[in-house]
Amino acid sequence: MESTSGKGTLGFRELLSLAVGQVIGAGVVTLVGQAIGVTGRSVWLAYVFAVVLGLCIIFPYIMLSSMIRVNGGNYTFVATILGERWGGMYGMAFTLNSFACGMFGLGLGTYLNALFPSVNIKITAVIAITLFWIANMLGVKFMAKIQNVMSACLLVGLAVFIVVGLFNLRPGTFDFSSPEFFTGGASGFFNGTLLLVFSCTGQSFIVAFSKEAKNPRRDVPFAIIAASGVILVVYGLIAVVASGVLPIDQVAGKPLTLAAGQILSRPLYYAFIIGGPIMALATTLNSSFTVFSRPFHQMARDGWFSKKMAVTNNLGAPYILLTVIYIISVVPVLLNFSISTITSNSILISRISDVVAIVAVICLPKRIPDAWENRYFKISKPAFYALMIFCLCVTLFVIGLSLRNLKPTLVIVTVVLITLFFIYSTLRQKSGKVQMEKSYELQ
Repeated sequence: MESTSGKGTLGFRELLSLAVGQVIGAGVVTLVGQAIGVTGRSVWLAYVFAVVLGLCIIFPYIMLSSMIRVNGGNYTFVATILGERWGGMYGMAFTLNSFACGMFGLGLGTYLNALFPSVNIKITAVIAITLFWIANMLGVKFMAKIQNVMSACLLVGLAVFIVVGLFNLRPGTFDFSSPEFFTGGASGFFNGTLLLVFSCTGQSFIVAFSKEAKNPRRDVPFAIIAASGVILVVYGLIAVVASGVLPIDQVAGKPLTLAAGQILSRPLYYAFIIGGPIMALATTLNSSFTVFSRPFHQMARDGWFSKKMAVTNNLGAPYILLTVIYIISVVPVLLNFSISTITSNSILISRISDVVAIVAVICLPKRIPDAWENRYFKISKPAFYALMIFCLCVTLFVIGLSLRNLKPTLVIVTVVLITLFFIYSTLRQKSGKVQMEKSYELQ
C-alpha cells in the first residue's frame, strides 16, 4: 500500500487559476447567443441561475476535497468508497473526456483563422495541442505557471468586452417589462438556464490537483467556491453586454464575436479574441492534460491497465499517459474524424458519472469515519446528508431534462459504453490483476 504523502507545490492562487481556466471555456462565447435566442435579455439572469445550479451539482466535490487528499482524482474515492468495479467503470468513463482536447485545439485554430484567414485550422490545432502536451511533460509546477499567465490574459480579454460593452448598452437593457425580456416565457428561461448550466461545473476538476496542493483540505474547496464566484460575475456581465448592445434579433443564436465586432475598435477586437475565446480554450486545454491523465495514472498503478503506463519522468509527469492523451487528441484532427459526436457522448457519460461520484461522497462518512472527523467544514451529519441528497436530486433532474434534447442514438451508445466499461472492470477485477493502492490521505 502506498500513500500519496508529499509536500505540495500549488497554493490557493495557482489552484484558483487552474479552476478558472478549466471552467471558462469557449462555451461562454458560443452558448450565450443560443440562450439569448430562447430567453432574450433575461439571459444574464439565466446565467445566475445556471451558476447556482452548477454549484449544487459540484458541491459534493467541495465537501470531498475538504476531507481527504486524493491521488487519482474522483476515480480514487469512487473506487475506495463503492468498490473496485465501480471505480474501474467510473475511471474508464472519465477517460473519454480526453477526446475533448482535440475539440479545444480545433477551436483555437478556428478563432485564429477568423483573425488571420491564411492560418490553417488543423495545423494550428496540432501545434497548440503539441505545445500544451510539452508544457505538461515539464511537470505540474511549470504547467501551473503558464496557467497563471494565460488566466490573467483571459480575464483581461473578457474585461475589455465587458467594460466597453457596459458603456454601449441600449436603453431598456434592465427593463423587466420590456418585450425583449423573457422572450420565451418561463419555459424559454428554464431552457436557457439548462443550456448554460454545464458550462458552470468545470471548476470541480481541480480535485485532481489535490495531490500537489500545499493545503488541499482548505485550498481546493475554497478555490472551487471562489471560481464559482468569478464566473457568476464574469458570465453575468458578459450576458448583459451580449444581450444589451444590439437588438435581440441580431444577436440571438450568434457568438459573442458578432457583438464584439460592433462595439470594439479593431485593436480591441483583436485583444478580445486573443484574450477571450482563444485564452479560454488555451487554459482549458492546458489543464485538461493533467486532469484527464490523473485517473489514468492511478488506474495503471492499480492494475486496470499495464503498470508500465504509470511511469513518470524526472519531473513527475506520467509521460506515457500524457502521450496517449496527445495521440487521442491529435489523430482525430488529422484524419477528419467526426469527434463532435464522441465529445457529446463523453459529456453525457460525465454527467452520469457525477451521479456515481455523489453517491460515493454520501457514503464517505460511514466508509471512512476518520475522513469525516478530519473535515475542514464542520457541518453536522444531518445537514451534510440533506445537502448531498439535494445535490443528487438536482443532478438527476438536470440530466433527465437534458435527455429530452438528445438523439436516441446518442443515448443508446452511452448505455452501451457504460455497460462495456462495467463488464471490462468486472472481468479485470476477477483476473486478479487489480491490486489497488491506498491513493488517498487524510492530512
